[in-house]
Amino acid sequence: MKTLAIIAQKGGSSKTTLAVHLAVCAVQKGMAVAILDIDPQGSAHKWFKARESSPYLAAVQGQAEALSNLLKKAKQGGVDLAIIDTAPHSDKAAAIAAKLADFVLIPTRPARFDLETVAATLAVVALTRTPAAVVISAAPRGKLASDAQHVLRGQGFPVFDVIVSNRVAFSHAVIDGRSVHEYEPGGKAAMEIDELFKVISDRLDI
Repeated sequence: MKTLAIIAQKGGSSKTTLAVHLAVCAVQKGMAVAILDIDPQGSAHKWFKARESSPYLAAVQGQAEALSNLLKKAKQGGVDLAIIDTAPHSDKAAAIAAKLADFVLIPTRPARFDLETVAATLAVVALTRTPAAVVISAAPRGKLASDAQHVLRGQGFPVFDVIVSNRVAFSHAVIDGRSVHEYEPGGKAAMEIDELFKVISDRLDI
C-alpha cells in the first residue's frame, strides 16, 4: 500500500478537492482507495457519505493520533492507495501525516498570501524527510499560475508542472458526491486530475 498526504498550512488551498478527485481517479484506474480524513471539518468524509457505496472506495474520519492505526487497517483491508486529507493551521497533525506518508502533495493557490505559507509547510515536511512537491491549484486564467511556479522554483521549492485550474466542474461534481471523472468525463477538469495523478503515481511508483 502507498500513502499520499495532502498538506497545506493555508485554508482554502484545495486539499479536500484534490483528495476526493484523485481518489476516484485512482479507483477508475483499478485501485482500491481509502481517504483518511483528519480534518475536523470532515468535508471529504461527508462527500463520501453522499456517494453510492463502492467496494473500491472508502473514507473514514479520525484524529491525527489515530492515523497509524487507520493506515494499518487500510493495509489489512487490501487498500492500494491511502490518501490523507489534513486540516490547515496544524503543524502537529501535518507532521504526523507527513511522517506516515510515502509522498506529500502541497497544494497552493497562486496568490501572495498563499504562496507565503508554502515555506512553512515544506519546513514541517522536511523534518520527516518525506518526499514532497507543490502543485498550483484553483488557478485562474492567465499567467498567474506560471508566475507562481517561477517564484516558488526560484526559492528552491519542488513544484509540479501540472496546474489545476479553478473550474466550475470541481464544485458542481461534489454537490451530490461525485468527482469530475463522473460528472464530466473527458472534460478539462478530469484531464488535469489525470495529469496530476500521473506525476504522483510516478513518485509513488504505482
